[in-house]
Amino acid sequence: MFGRRPDGVRVKANDMIEQIAPHFMPMRCDAMNFITHPVRCEDMDKWISEKSEREGIRFNYMHIVMAAIVRLIAERPVLNRFVMRGALYQRKRITISLTIKKELKDDGESATLKIPFTGRETIYEVKEKVDKIISDNINSKGGTEEFAGKIGGVPNFLCRWAINALNFLDRRGMVPGSILDGASPFHTSCYVTYLKSVKTDAIYHHVYNFGTTGLFVAIGKEKYAPVVEYEELKVGKVMNLGFTMDERFTDGFYFAKSLRVLDSKFHNLQELEVPYEITDPVLLKQEQKDNKKAGKRQKKVERKIRKATKKAQKKAAKQNKMAA
Repeated sequence: MFGRRPDGVRVKANDMIEQIAPHFMPMRCDAMNFITHPVRCEDMDKWISEKSEREGIRFNYMHIVMAAIVRLIAERPVLNRFVMRGALYQRKRITISLTIKKELKDDGESATLKIPFTGRETIYEVKEKVDKIISDNINSKGGTEEFAGKIGGVPNFLCRWAINALNFLDRRGMVPGSILDGASPFHTSCYVTYLKSVKTDAIYHHVYNFGTTGLFVAIGKEKYAPVVEYEELKVGKVMNLGFTMDERFTDGFYFAKSLRVLDSKFHNLQELEVPYEITDPVLLKQEQKDNKKAGKRQKKVERKIRKATKKAQKKAAKQNKMAA
């Protein structure tokens, strides 16, 4: 409230155009730019093959794209911004939302996941996080499904009222951080859809005016296509990425350069094998807070364990005394 939010810190725009843009484009769907970015697969295939043969680790294109996006956002933090009620905010965390199909059937259930990252992760750590959260949710319901089930389980008019109320509170920064960080996939740095898994090319994903997501990436199925190498026409293996971007939190130059940086990562995957030292002060400050809270929780757990141990020891001593 009053410009404060649990998921972001208010920042100033770089120039007057960026400052007034959210006011003449108040809805996210007003400010979307779209681009299809083709990625050559040969370098990725070679790297995947080497990791499988030498280290016995099986990567796929989704692991690589997710790791590249996490590293890109860490390196270029302006991509981790959003607009709410005309104000510009820097996110306190890096998160990626992902929807998976539990069964490849027409009536198969879907699971919506939200994966937190620090920005320091290597591609190995990204793979581990992604695989674990998919494995944990493939046969069970996560926080998003449970939260949606509570709202969707009520009559239609109450559901509509609940969504409108939630949106009203969200626009004023009054939704608890536990919901924004855990249950809502729409409050995230980037939303990824892995269309290769359903054998479909990349699309321009629709946007949600609910929430804060201003960056969507659709990963298409790889295919063979004509490519030009050194003025010579050849056939190459290409994977299309479909980007949908909210232009209100940065300009076209920043987005264009970010795409070039992202593309370079697909051809230099060794860079993703080493941790990245983040420099964004907002991320660093939130990381310190999270570590402090985690330390307090750990101490609380340790106190409970010590208390339970002492209680058990006293009880055992009393029983031994009575037996003697």
